Amino acid sequence: MDNKRIIKSLRNKKQKLIDEKGFLSKRIGMKRLEKYANEMDMVLTRYNKKSCNTTMMIKGYRKSEQESTNRKTHQEELELIVGQMSKGLGLYERISKTMGKHHDIRHTFEGHSGEWWISNILEDYGLGYFGHPTLGASDLIYTHKVYDEIVEKIKVHNPQITQNEIRRVRKSLWLIMDAINAHNGEKPDKEFVPDSKKSEQDFSEEMIKCYSISGYDRKIIPATSEACLMRLADKIAYTPLDMVDGIREGLVRDEDGKIIDYLDDDYKAILKKFGITDKEIEEANIKKKYDTITEKLKSILINDVIQNSTKKRIRMSKDKMQFMGELLNLNNKKAVDNVILIEDQETYPPAIRTLINQFKGIILENDLLPVLSGANQNLDINEQLHKYKGTPYQSFITYICNMNEDDFNFTQSIVENATRETVREELVTARTNIEQGIKYKDKEELGLDYSNKNYRIKGYMAYYRKKLESGELIGYDETDLNEETNKVINYIKGANNNSRFLNMQERMALIIGARYIATLNDIEFMQLLQDTGIISKEKYKSLTRKYKDIANLKDEVYVQSNWKDITKMQQRAVDNQKDK
Repeated sequence: MDNKRIIKSLRNKKQKLIDEKGFLSKRIGMKRLEKYANEMDMVLTRYNKKSCNTTMMIKGYRKSEQESTNRKTHQEELELIVGQMSKGLGLYERISKTMGKHHDIRHTFEGHSGEWWISNILEDYGLGYFGHPTLGASDLIYTHKVYDEIVEKIKVHNPQITQNEIRRVRKSLWLIMDAINAHNGEKPDKEFVPDSKKSEQDFSEEMIKCYSISGYDRKIIPATSEACLMRLADKIAYTPLDMVDGIREGLVRDEDGKIIDYLDDDYKAILKKFGITDKEIEEANIKKKYDTITEKLKSILINDVIQNSTKKRIRMSKDKMQFMGELLNLNNKKAVDNVILIEDQETYPPAIRTLINQFKGIILENDLLPVLSGANQNLDINEQLHKYKGTPYQSFITYICNMNEDDFNFTQSIVENATRETVREELVTARTNIEQGIKYKDKEELGLDYSNKNYRIKGYMAYYRKKLESGELIGYDETDLNEETNKVINYIKGANNNSRFLNMQERMALIIGARYIATLNDIEFMQLLQDTGIISKEKYKSLTRKYKDIANLKDEVYVQSNWKDITKMQQRAVDNQKDK
């Protein structure tokens, strides 16, 4: 027994040493990057210019108040917040601010709804999932090759820098991309401890898994304390502004549907828990100016994080975390749940699906995949695709022409891994249902088509039903699952006439089209819908109605299933916090 204790103790000590070594190596990397934060910011800013026309909570074309938050103002807000907290904790302030300023780079149009729609369309085609953090990080690395660009910028601004220093900086740049990829904070974590063991290879594999496994982006932990801090600061930045934007834009209504353009009793009750007085709330309501409230709220939360965190552990106090969760949940109920209307849900997902398939057609009809893979670099793509000049598809052609071999190879990895994970996931669902006698219920949601997914799972269930009847499911193990997964993959590779499965070339073309659409901001996306004739002038007028002008808002609201799940998850986190 004593020997077991000794062995366990030695293992624990060894793990602590490994963790400490990993933590210290990340600190050295961040210290090195801190010196060149300005150069990194200059490069990243080039690729983050669209964010002023990208939706935050309020959908861009339904926005009526100029001061309501957009993606750019949110990122600037987070830059200030994470900078203050980093300074207070003795972390690297300048590089933290760079992370915050560019964390939402490549965020989709129509906010989280845009990425959710794209994700669900890919899911139906058996192509995994989609999230904006990974699109941002992967585009910067593979499409734009920002590592090279940052290095060149550093050389220009620091002509005396040595090759060894350049090599060390280059080796640490993945920590910035990891912060972007791992910033999804919808999961209400109590605290964040950086993943000190994470390597650049681990980070690369995480990006692939974010495209392949549902919800994986919420499970990963950043490699650095600065990125953990940014993930928590993200909530501090958007939660107060969601509250105010909901009031500004007429999203908050009473039981009769009348607009509540002030902080009501529900908001007052929570704000007072934070220490905001009745007098301050009343003055804000009279003036219809809420900057004093939001700034004080952010200041309270910033100081709380500083007081309760260390360089190795980022957290809030128990009570502030609970109050923050209550405010976030109230925002969901009063504002966030009201931003998508039934006509949005009926219009946008089918429109996105149509566009993705049009782009897929352009790629396949012009046999572009061999060219994009680097197999025939002598072919002039611009000349071949000259016929699209002046058409609504010209920007997509530009996107295709800028695709490089590394970008293509990464996209191919996405397709291969997402296909394998999807097949495996659907086979497990089908087998479990048969073993447990569960009748499969078709996946359905307004505006979204899951007919392909439903077809595949029912087909797998029929296969397992036969195996159950013959007794072959007895002793079923991981090896059997792997063999069946490989069989389906081999079928997909040769599937030329089965639209439910799609072959690998069709999958590649669809992913490329989806990734392009995700790079558009609100204005570009809406313009494309009009230019391609997917929406009429009458539909455009309806889609651009302001929230304040909609008399019976509650009757027109559509709450997406994923937001229902997120709201429930956040409410459970608050309830658990109260019980402790």
